[in-house]
Amino acid sequence: MDQLTSGAAYENAFLIFVDAAGYSTIVAGNPRDRATRGFDLLHHKIASRLAHIADRNRAQFACVWHWAGDGGLIVVHDDEESIARDVTLEFLRSLLTLDLPHLRDEFAQLGVAGRLSLRLAAHRGVLRYRGPEFRDLLHSPDLHFAAHLQKAAPPDTAAVFEDVVRVAGPDADRFEPVGTFEGRGVYLLAHDVRPAAVWLASRGLSGAVPVRAYVERPSQFEKARMIRAAASEVIDLGTSVRTSSRYLVTTERPAHFRDAVLTFLERGGTFRIVLMNPRSEATALLSRQRGEDLVGKTTEALGCLRTFKSRHGNVTDRLEVLQTDDYPGMACLAIDLDEPHALMLTSPYLMAPASSGTPLERGDMPHYTISRASGSLFESQRQLVRAFATSNVERVL
Repeated sequence: MDQLTSGAAYENAFLIFVDAAGYSTIVAGNPRDRATRGFDLLHHKIASRLAHIADRNRAQFACVWHWAGDGGLIVVHDDEESIARDVTLEFLRSLLTLDLPHLRDEFAQLGVAGRLSLRLAAHRGVLRYRGPEFRDLLHSPDLHFAAHLQKAAPPDTAAVFEDVVRVAGPDADRFEPVGTFEGRGVYLLAHDVRPAAVWLASRGLSGAVPVRAYVERPSQFEKARMIRAAASEVIDLGTSVRTSSRYLVTTERPAHFRDAVLTFLERGGTFRIVLMNPRSEATALLSRQRGEDLVGKTTEALGCLRTFKSRHGNVTDRLEVLQTDDYPGMACLAIDLDEPHALMLTSPYLMAPASSGTPLERGDMPHYTISRASGSLFESQRQLVRAFATSNVERVL
């Protein structure tokens, strides 16, 4: 097999990235020597498969260029582009349909706990080779596109951009269009899974913005972390804010939330608590719908807040308790809404069907953190929280 020439630029090289998804989990869950044998076997299978296909097609260059335990870069080139193409596409297909199932069996025979999965991506572009002394300094914007695509690929799939499919010949039909990534059309090759479905499950719909999700209400300690991070403003919005108010008067130690609030107030911050007016029509209606004593919960919360203020005197002067006649439809803890580092922890109020007989508890509902990285979603949520904290409210403490 030919070698690359120093200083040469290779048109239409195929760049393949391989990654063992779940590598860290397998390493953490197995004795080191056993995991090492497993991933050495992965490297051997990949190198052997590549050499076999390249030799049969008489490709000029096909090499595992770099390997780092859980994956690496493979470069395929031939002056006849169709040869490099055929090697690349057969390699991807063989890894998914032949080698991966066998590797899983061999991992099991070795006693390696955990499921091996592969993420594959291939791209076609220009590769500039500076020489053996610069082996790790390949120059190609296409290399970066391929690396990014591999990270986006769902487990047990091979992802390619549309320009690879355009030259794929009879193999083009094996790839399914699934969406776009970094402005380019993406196609997936998969085995025993639906490509479009796994892409959507992994990447979501177009136009998504970053939001972090939590399966239930974060702990008192996590909420306290947010308050400690605030510079000047905290807003705690909800129907009754009973959980937060209980944190402020708890006799349990450590009292993370209360200590964070007191520290924040002592350094001059403003803490606004917004809850529903227990006498409002919206509160009565919501109580009937949810089958809960929302009036009692709100009244209890107000009692806790009064106790907190009486215990800590002047330091709580910048604690404002506000009532709204409206239904916010969510719980939200927000810090520094007008600052670049603004953050909101929010949870939309969900309701179980009345026939279930088991209403959803607030703490069991999903929660999300939204920052300015969320773009227009952040701004719309910010305006909503600000409106509930300033419009049609009455200060009661």
